[in-house]
Amino acid sequence: MTTPAPLAPTDLFAEVSHIITSSHNADETLSRIVRMIAEQTQVDVCSIYGYLSKEDLLVLKATHGLNQETVGQVRMHSSEGLVGLVLEQMQPVHVAEMQSHLRFKPFPQTNEDSFSSLLGVPLIEHRQPFGVLVVHTIESRDFSEDEISVLTTIASQISSLVSKTLLIQQLDKTAVHTAVPVQRGSQRISGNSVASGVATGRAAVMQQTTLEEPTRLSERTPEDELADLQAALDHVTEDTLKLVDKISGYVGPDEAAIFHVHLMFLEDHTFQEKIQQHIEEGATVAWAIYETIEEYLIAFEEIDDPYLREKGTDLKDVGYRLLNYLGHGRSVVTEKAGILVARQLLPGDIARLNPDCIQGILTSSGGVVSHTAILARSLLVPAVCISEDELATIHEGDEIALDGDVGLVVLHPSEEVLGEFSRRLEQERLYRKHLESYRELPCQTQDGERIGIYANVAMEGDVLQLEHYGAEGVGLYRTEIYFLSLDRYPQVEEQEKTYSRILSRVPKDQRMIFRTLDIGADKAAPYMGFQQEENPFLGFRALRRQLRQPEVLKKQIKALFLAARTHDNVQLLFPMVMELDEFRKAKKLVEKCRNELELQGLDVPKLPVGAMFEVPAAVMLCDHFMPELDFCSIGSNDLTQYVLAVDRNNPQTSNLYDPLHPSVLQLIRRLADSAKRHDKPLELCGEMASDPDGCVVLVGLGIRLLSMNPPLIPVVKERLSQVTLEQAQKIAKRALEMHSAGEVRRHIRRTIGTARKLPT
Repeated sequence: MTTPAPLAPTDLFAEVSHIITSSHNADETLSRIVRMIAEQTQVDVCSIYGYLSKEDLLVLKATHGLNQETVGQVRMHSSEGLVGLVLEQMQPVHVAEMQSHLRFKPFPQTNEDSFSSLLGVPLIEHRQPFGVLVVHTIESRDFSEDEISVLTTIASQISSLVSKTLLIQQLDKTAVHTAVPVQRGSQRISGNSVASGVATGRAAVMQQTTLEEPTRLSERTPEDELADLQAALDHVTEDTLKLVDKISGYVGPDEAAIFHVHLMFLEDHTFQEKIQQHIEEGATVAWAIYETIEEYLIAFEEIDDPYLREKGTDLKDVGYRLLNYLGHGRSVVTEKAGILVARQLLPGDIARLNPDCIQGILTSSGGVVSHTAILARSLLVPAVCISEDELATIHEGDEIALDGDVGLVVLHPSEEVLGEFSRRLEQERLYRKHLESYRELPCQTQDGERIGIYANVAMEGDVLQLEHYGAEGVGLYRTEIYFLSLDRYPQVEEQEKTYSRILSRVPKDQRMIFRTLDIGADKAAPYMGFQQEENPFLGFRALRRQLRQPEVLKKQIKALFLAARTHDNVQLLFPMVMELDEFRKAKKLVEKCRNELELQGLDVPKLPVGAMFEVPAAVMLCDHFMPELDFCSIGSNDLTQYVLAVDRNNPQTSNLYDPLHPSVLQLIRRLADSAKRHDKPLELCGEMASDPDGCVVLVGLGIRLLSMNPPLIPVVKERLSQVTLEQAQKIAKRALEMHSAGEVRRHIRRTIGTARKLPT
């Protein structure tokens, strides 16, 4: 019996990822993968079989070690052979002497009977089988658990590729074998994925007129033109605030904050002065705006950083809306149902869409980092970007099948293709229905460890989702969204009414944590008077700014005290605490507000006060904080950014952002241990809480309170119900010893499998 060569899992996984991302031909990619696996694991054969569910056939798609001429020729039913057994059992099968196995079935053309051992693992995506990855050795070999885990991880890496390869080849086959069609022939267009998901429907073409240069010289006085400019600025500012309010009902506050960049442009003095200068030189207001926008766009095009260059699109959106108000804009259709087809979609266009009408988006501009793409993903609308020439071939009413996962568009799809897309849509529907069964269940591990599960909300209407998705309360209410929707700081009475309405929609005994105003230069309304900063994430923001504007903070605290009189469990949370002195000052301000209200003869409750740990410096000194706070929260999004020195919104570094990095996990473990020693409630807010891998690690690290966007609550409940506390603790312990987030994720998926995710 041969001794298997030591494996280098990290190198293997990295090489598989490199092959997938660097190859463009599916057959070539699969061939390179099987050759690499065979060479690096020192097996004699590595093969990939694709599963055609309609015919119930396994087909050899790629091999290293078998006769290459058999690729595409070897076919077997899922009930045949050891490869079929892997598919039947949907789990790894390893046999040291396969010829003695009852299911052994040799195919003469492959010469398989000359091999002794077999290890096969299923290729699964969305809980559906798409094939089998198989290795053979000539000499008998007992595959170790480590070897099985490595091959299982590689299978999870390539499952999506194999499923998409089968779909594309099915499309090719359909196109070739379609008889004289009743309609135009099926056409496949390869583009770039912008937002994931699949969709089918009729093309709803947005007719966009080209924005022509307005008349330059004015026949009116500069004063009249300046008056029109001010009216346009006021109108678009008000319109933008309404867009923020509207879009916040569908997406998160970070996505809605895209429009705060628009507000900053509208309030920018230099921008306004350039327009005014053109007007004073005799130009019409429309031409002055048009020319100023063009000047800025030329400057933006010179910027290498695509993240900063994207600001040019925001400015163009602002300019178009100003010109539209003045009667020089482009036409926009927003109420059509189907696959929206548009040469260019700006953030303002996306915000006006009705997500219930639009099945998908097809455009010729805007990459994956664009604000348009971010909004499309937040609205769960699949989107693909193709060339302008290809877009021009699509007409109103054309049938389209769109795959946002791989950037594939099928124009005039056949019945077979539509059937395949319908099957995938049905899988999503059934999965969502399956998740509904978890909404009313408590969140707990397989062995009964209870996890408190709460909602992150940003708008008054969001609290209506709590019961629907099974939240136990509100773990984070982002009060800044309310402030950003206004054109001035609200008074105590206004805030009290708003907070009281919110609380009236939540059961009195449910936890309701209000985070005080968390504002920085990256997201601010014009009236707040923020100055441009080189790095607003590290600047004058959150609690730092609140303590320098105590009157604003006092009004908010008093309003929350007054609103809390009708609710039993209101708590105050201060964001971005760095030093203990900051927190002490904030607590003194809370006590001062309470005393002032009591002096007015008002009976107000004492509210628990907590700190949000998102600055590494505070985490390192958490034992100093714990005795002085009533509860604490981890803001994992910002904590991850600060620990890894990564801006997750910058496309050049966003691939480095992953909260499962062991350095982040070390800090979370430090906080969990400290909170336990001091008997203080600790919750985690942020995307990590709803990450199907992240939530398992968090429970293992000792976190028992999670807060997330409401629609993802059932996903987390399902995931945690499939693991025991002991499993989670072992995973977390091992994760703390690892070197990268990728290594942590692979370990989780090898141990408990890959979780199903809703499209994002």
